[in-house]
Amino acid sequence: MTKATTNIEEVDEIEGIMFVDYKDESQLESVMSLVGRDLSEPYSIFTYRYFLERFPQLCILACPAGKPDEPIGCVVGKIDYSSSPAAAAADTATATGEQQQQQTAAEMAADNNHDEQQQQNAAPLDVPSSEEIIESTGYIGMLAVMASHRRLGIGTSLVTQVLKRMRFEKCASVTLETEVSNAAAQRLYQDTFGFIREELLVRYYLNWGDAYRLRLWFAANAAENSHGRNANAAITQ
Repeated sequence: MTKATTNIEEVDEIEGIMFVDYKDESQLESVMSLVGRDLSEPYSIFTYRYFLERFPQLCILACPAGKPDEPIGCVVGKIDYSSSPAAAAADTATATGEQQQQQTAAEMAADNNHDEQQQQNAAPLDVPSSEEIIESTGYIGMLAVMASHRRLGIGTSLVTQVLKRMRFEKCASVTLETEVSNAAAQRLYQDTFGFIREELLVRYYLNWGDAYRLRLWFAANAAENSHGRNANAAITQ
């Protein structure tokens, strides 16, 4: 076995394991089964669909070689596009909840002020126009590996690959939450990848467990986004 690297420029192969992209809803049940085994609280099917339908490129499955339909691990992420850093933080905190799903659907149904042509030309949901985007923030919502396949570097490789894709998408940083009691997850994200603790979230989970919000900065992308903010500010002055 070749150990998975933490350099997100490259991903070494793991003997007997293949990595495939999420394709369609035929794989939804497998993702839900994998993630649901280790969750502190249950996700509804709407939460899974929010991630998988809008950001399929950020769902990567690990499967035994030659068995692409039998995943034993997965990582699921998304990207928040915002016109301000504060809005990005708000999006990350709320976008995965059922309330937002229901609220968004209600708002779209109630909006009778746009004609059909305007709707066709509208930007995709959650994505401001290029002129409005100031910062893009990646978010890792789910990471799971079956107990029988742990300690092989699969989790590390999955995170490496999704971080690479988020950086390619020009994310300035990536955030996630992990239980305070989950020492293994903290070692993975903080020691292996360099995430830093940004905030303690008291009683964050339904079981009243506390969480840390962690963040990893991509220096080059953050600098580019900062330059863009300065340029936009100069234009509006």
